[in-house]
Amino acid sequence: MFNVTFNLVRNHLKRFGADRDGAVLPLFGIMVILMIVIMGAAVDVSRSVNAREKLSYALDSAALSVAAELSTSLMDDDDIRAALTDSFRANLDGEGFLEEAIENLEFVVDTENGLVTVTSSATLNNYFVDLGGYMKENLGPAFFAFSTTAQVTFSRFDVELALVVDVTGSMSSDMDTLRTASTSLVNILIPEDLDEDDSKVRISLVPYSQGVNLGDYADKVKGEAYGYSDGSVCVTERQDYDDGSEEYDVRYTDDSYDYYDESSPPPKGTFYGGGTNSCSKDSEMIPLTSNRRTLMNAIDDLDDNGGTAGQTGITWGWNSLSPNYADVWPTGSVGEAYDNEDVLKFAVIMTDGDNNRYYEFIETEWQCTRWRRSSCRNYQEVDVKEWREKSESESYSNESSTASRELCDGMKAAGIEIFGVYFGNNNNSAGAKNMQYCASEGNYHQATSAEDLIDDFSNIARRIQQIYLSK
Repeated sequence: MFNVTFNLVRNHLKRFGADRDGAVLPLFGIMVILMIVIMGAAVDVSRSVNAREKLSYALDSAALSVAAELSTSLMDDDDIRAALTDSFRANLDGEGFLEEAIENLEFVVDTENGLVTVTSSATLNNYFVDLGGYMKENLGPAFFAFSTTAQVTFSRFDVELALVVDVTGSMSSDMDTLRTASTSLVNILIPEDLDEDDSKVRISLVPYSQGVNLGDYADKVKGEAYGYSDGSVCVTERQDYDDGSEEYDVRYTDDSYDYYDESSPPPKGTFYGGGTNSCSKDSEMIPLTSNRRTLMNAIDDLDDNGGTAGQTGITWGWNSLSPNYADVWPTGSVGEAYDNEDVLKFAVIMTDGDNNRYYEFIETEWQCTRWRRSSCRNYQEVDVKEWREKSESESYSNESSTASRELCDGMKAAGIEIFGVYFGNNNNSAGAKNMQYCASEGNYHQATSAEDLIDDFSNIARRIQQIYLSK
């Protein structure tokens, strides 16, 4: 633009320089100066507007970046300033006003309302209004100042998430896919460069098949203190208990494993059971943690084995989020109280098939006490007091599927938002219908391929981010 203006002025000077009318030259000189001032000022204003737009874009990006970090981690003022500065340097690289904009950075974090407000300002020297230093002193400013503000919401909530995954035999050819999908979810909610102590997100991993491998926690919930443990790491479910004077409806609740205190010792039937050794030996449950290495190692160890008792996975997914298991999980892994308004609880429940196992605690049964040749001569009711596995046909209305939906109802009533994921082509199967029922409104996903499952887990993680950002 300056070259065009210069050439125009030069041509006019040549033309009017030949004019003998002396009165024209002074007027023309004034016109030239005014044209240069007006056109030069337009250029300077355009440069400043462009610079302000760049600053505004950089400020928005920096504020959004910090809001995302504040939503998943704890940050002090130095952390926030460093994050804003890094973002500015990335987005304003090469701009002459960068250092001034960084120096003038200011921010306010409103933790009560989840708002971060960021402001910055800078100046831009004028080129054309200057004219050797004379014009800026008499007709215009030496520089243009500009500023901008961005305000972004961030989550003031902590997040607890139970990741309940199917590791039954039917998943044998898809375990790598499940590992990748689970890893993607953790990567989004607990980023790699996030220090464990700064994370606002805790995740539990609950692999299930014919039960859940509770590892070192298994004996305790089976009543080890009273000699009831069977030594197996497999834990399944529990039943309601009737002691003759009162019925305890605990099967579809997250009541403590040692809820019964009417006698000492409590009856064996009040505790959780086993009844199977068909849990995956390598797929061990991990209670709530922000430790990425712990979660990643457990995900890497996921392996398939056994049939499908989906209700057991849901049971222990719920228990991992429950405040009622403070005497089971480590201190840093106990779920917060349900009435803690600063905590959001989620569960992701995934299956690729239909439930076909459940468990019963047998108090007594009729057994033959006297045989003669191949015939029983005497039957007698004897104490058994043991958990037994029951196989059943795959069905939406069978015992295990019904129990799964009852447990999901209980979780949702406690304020836990559920995502249901069915990995398969038949959206009308019992497994698919169970996931549709369990999922909170709008949270059902069907994955028909390996890519779909990975994408669904990633999208669920981002959806959880959107939820806690919007609240």
